[in-house]
Amino acid sequence: MLVNRKEILNEDGSIGYIESVFKSKNILKTTYFPDSQRLYIAFSRGDTYSYGNVSPNFYQEFENAESHGKFFYSKINKKPQYPYRKEYKLLPYEVEGFKEIVENNKIEEDDES
Repeated sequence: MLVNRKEILNEDGSIGYIESVFKSKNILKTTYFPDSQRLYIAFSRGDTYSYGNVSPNFYQEFENAESHGKFFYSKINKKPQYPYRKEYKLLPYEVEGFKEIVENNKIEEDDES
């Protein structure tokens, strides 16, 4: 489930990139750059990979998916049309920070019930 989404705009008002945090067993956070069609996915253990050739429409499908992990593994992972590379590993406090965002969102949802 998408719990936090932030669009960072360019000076001309177009979307520079989109940062999203997910409540998912495997996917922690994504950063998507529509101009370069590159998607960065930070996984729960902090490993971050980037995937090329991800169109804005395809990224929207990913964001709207009922299960982001299932979507990733069935439609992106190791598919030749989405070349990937390992980029970096998040530090433990960064991973915990994103997990706190998810947990805080859960508390807000409980309060609304």
